[in-house]
Amino acid sequence: MPTADAIAVAELSAPHGVRGWVRVHLYDPDSEALRPGLRVELRPPQGGHGPEAMSAQVLAVEPVPGKAVLRVHFAEIASRDRAEELRGHEVWVSRADLPALEDDEFYLTDTIGLPVERALDGERTQPLGTIVGVTSNGVQDLLEVQYTRKDGRKDTWLLPALPQFIVDVDDARMQVELPLGLLPDEFEANSP
Repeated sequence: MPTADAIAVAELSAPHGVRGWVRVHLYDPDSEALRPGLRVELRPPQGGHGPEAMSAQVLAVEPVPGKAVLRVHFAEIASRDRAEELRGHEVWVSRADLPALEDDEFYLTDTIGLPVERALDGERTQPLGTIVGVTSNGVQDLLEVQYTRKDGRKDTWLLPALPQFIVDVDDARMQVELPLGLLPDEFEANSP
């Protein structure tokens, strides 16, 4: 059973057939996180309705021809009705069961809470806010960065999670290099 260190890797998007198979949308289309024999947790989306979280064992994983999804058979889902009840649930996998990361890779979920800054000149950096969430526009992943406006109100801007924008990530901060137009106006006004 995944623990508190689990990561959401996919979402159950729809039933597939009548025997409990489900279509699964991977958050990373290239992910190899799901495999037969793996025990995962199916959790309802935040604020969502429907069945509570449950442990499930992956029996089979197959690509859906012509689609960017997988069809997955879980031991605990034996009917189309049950698959329909779990639509929208996320598939959470324990970090210990995930493939090893390369030196230059990181999980987007691990960036939540990190301050974002960009290098100016020499040793100076410009604080741009703190990552408070991860979302997607359907084409790419976006980091939600919260900052305090000059009038004291909190606001957010979206940082595309693309390698050309993210210079470095460590336990203390994320450093970015961004073209004009991606930052809120008050940050753009202070651009080097």
